[in-house]
Amino acid sequence: GPHLAPQVATPSHVVRRLLKLARVGPHTTVYDLGSGDGRVCIEAVAGSGAQFAVGYELDASLVAAAERAERAMA
Repeated sequence: GPHLAPQVATPSHVVRRLLKLARVGPHTTVYDLGSGDGRVCIEAVAGSGAQFAVGYELDASLVAAAERAERAMA
């Protein structure tokens, strides 16, 4: 399908900073719209201790990349 916007990955240091500013912790659920390769959701759970993270992505190739990254964390 048509792309609504180009995919631009958020740098890891920016992801960590935004999660810190949002005070993500053990009682937090993170939702990421346009989650791309899943880095925000993965960092929210693995790095910031979020209870749960949900990513929404339309691009199937990016969903596959996010799933691979999630499996690599296990």
